[in-house]
Amino acid sequence: MKKLITLFLVTALFVGCEVDESLNINTKSPSTVPADGLFSNAARNMFDLMNDCNVNNNVLRLYAQYWAQATYPEESQYNQVTRNNGGTIWNTLYRDVLQDLKGAKETLILEESDDLNNKLGIIEFIEVYAYSILVDTFGDVPYTTALDPTNPSPTYDDAAAIYQDLFTKLDAAISKMGGGSGFVSSQDPIYGSDMVKWKKAAYSLKLRMAMRLADSNSSLSKSMAESAVSGAITSNSDNFGIHYLSSDPNTNPLWVNLVQSGRNDFLAANTMVDIMNPLNDPRRSVYFGLKDGEYLGALYGSANAYSSFSVIGDVFREPDLIGSIITAAEVHFLMAEAAARGYSVGGTAESHYNMGITASIMEWGGSQEDVDTYLAQADVAYSTAQGDWKQKIGTQKWISLFNNGMEGWTTWRLLDQPILNVPAGMSYSDIPTRFLYPVSEATLNGPSYDAAASAIGGDLKTTKLFWDVN
Repeated sequence: MKKLITLFLVTALFVGCEVDESLNINTKSPSTVPADGLFSNAARNMFDLMNDCNVNNNVLRLYAQYWAQATYPEESQYNQVTRNNGGTIWNTLYRDVLQDLKGAKETLILEESDDLNNKLGIIEFIEVYAYSILVDTFGDVPYTTALDPTNPSPTYDDAAAIYQDLFTKLDAAISKMGGGSGFVSSQDPIYGSDMVKWKKAAYSLKLRMAMRLADSNSSLSKSMAESAVSGAITSNSDNFGIHYLSSDPNTNPLWVNLVQSGRNDFLAANTMVDIMNPLNDPRRSVYFGLKDGEYLGALYGSANAYSSFSVIGDVFREPDLIGSIITAAEVHFLMAEAAARGYSVGGTAESHYNMGITASIMEWGGSQEDVDTYLAQADVAYSTAQGDWKQKIGTQKWISLFNNGMEGWTTWRLLDQPILNVPAGMSYSDIPTRFLYPVSEATLNGPSYDAAASAIGGDLKTTKLFWDVN
């Protein structure tokens, strides 16, 4: 009997070893994150950064002098030390965007995903966008040795060389975008898997980057611009923007900071209002609220009483406002600049200037009558507006970029238009042309940081980037 019991126990033991291994998998913490999810997260992080107005994250609406501040004006006085804005841009793009895109790409290749080339093309385009923002913010940055987990001290690459390589990568990304679909609509809050629109956005980025180089490398600028214009965004329906939702946590970051926070930190800047008022600009009613029946800008670079000036317009307080970071208006103004420089982009500087103004007014709900009335003014019409082509195109482009601080600030850096205000106690040359490298780079990646700071002419906020030569 003992032998029979022992035999039964041994048999039961061996039978019991055939367990269901699925029970050992933590479905809430998967070992491999799906590529679609990584892409969606990276795209959301990038758009959130570019659309944000939190003074800890993105102060570029202030640097472009679209907005002024109420109680705490340090950011309008270009303080880059108290708040680590450069560090936020750096960490978000490297860690939360580029690293996730790298993981998405690796997973896609392993999975042999459907529409693989389209998905890779989208990822590579977003990678180029992220690196272009890093270069346009800091200058030389880690590139060839970035994102290598075995190298905690990446070297910095020359900014101009990065740009040239980004053009190659962007062309490769565009060539991958064909028929079929990209990421499923539920994971693509930008274009809902519409590859035609993704391709237009990629061409538009190429045009933007090409015009960055107009003064520093005119031959490359010309060839890249001329090869991009035929495929770029020309209609507001194709604008490169993320579709936010009306409920938290998927709202536009502007709503979070202007409404949900309960704070009253931002006002219309007198720089912007004082340029738009004499032009009777129809976008004022969208950009700003009325104060005692007029549009009144707060003093830029100073503390201001919130109740005494025009506030930021209601449309920017909508939780589901589309967060566009390349628009038809911007593209037309880029074409206007290209035409003014003698590039073969179709049309004239005046025709694209007019189309840029039209697209911008229409983007914010204006009518054709608004457009016609505005363009008929002597101070707006291209043939009679004040100044040379840089002043005409630069000023109108800057006005149109009210909700894109990065490009508004960059328009001033490139074209020196419009003339910005100077905070009390400062000079015009104190207005920043770049961001300081993050403090963490000096402490954790010292030799590479030192070499980069020396190469660009000093880690100063007034050091000019390689393309900012005039």
